[in-house]
Amino acid sequence: MIVASSSTQRAALAETMAHALGERAHITSASQFSQERFIATASELLIADLDTPAAAGNMLRFLQQAAVSVGAIALIDDPDGEWVGSALNASINAILARDAGPEDLLLAVQAAEAGLVLLHPTSVRGLFPDQFRTAPDGSALEELTGREDQVLRLVSAGLGNKEIAARLAISEHTVKFHISSILGKMNVTSRTEAVSLGIRRGLIPI
Repeated sequence: MIVASSSTQRAALAETMAHALGERAHITSASQFSQERFIATASELLIADLDTPAAAGNMLRFLQQAAVSVGAIALIDDPDGEWVGSALNASINAILARDAGPEDLLLAVQAAEAGLVLLHPTSVRGLFPDQFRTAPDGSALEELTGREDQVLRLVSAGLGNKEIAARLAISEHTVKFHISSILGKMNVTSRTEAVSLGIRRGLIPI
């Protein structure tokens, strides 16, 4: 079941999930959380677009009051640590950015099926903010993955998301996901700052 306040977003998510899952699932949608409808439709997985604090709170209440086991994926941008902690206590399976693409959503579904938890980097930073602060000399910078390193170098070469996606044979959504992770790990707010810091730390050859 897909829950989103916007009919446009519900349709977009349904299309994305259909692309991610193929014929594996029957997809239904609603504008608000409903235990009765979830049960009536025999849904096993909830995917919710949380575009407001109220929606985020409603999802928590839904999970905390669920009469049956619910696989749950939240799409939310920059959640605060308290919400993330409450969501994890309510057995949420994945917290992703709202622009997550088919590959990211498929990973989230697989996490739900396996009983695992998948978190976007911004969710982890919200839980442990002190561990993601960098010292003035940048010594506490979290290490980038190999793919993130590739993306950062392509960003430094002036490539846009579409060009990076084509070069690495991944989707633009996945590129956005990697860039968000890079910015978080480097504790910067823009691509330009990430490139500048990457050069200073020797991550980008000059």
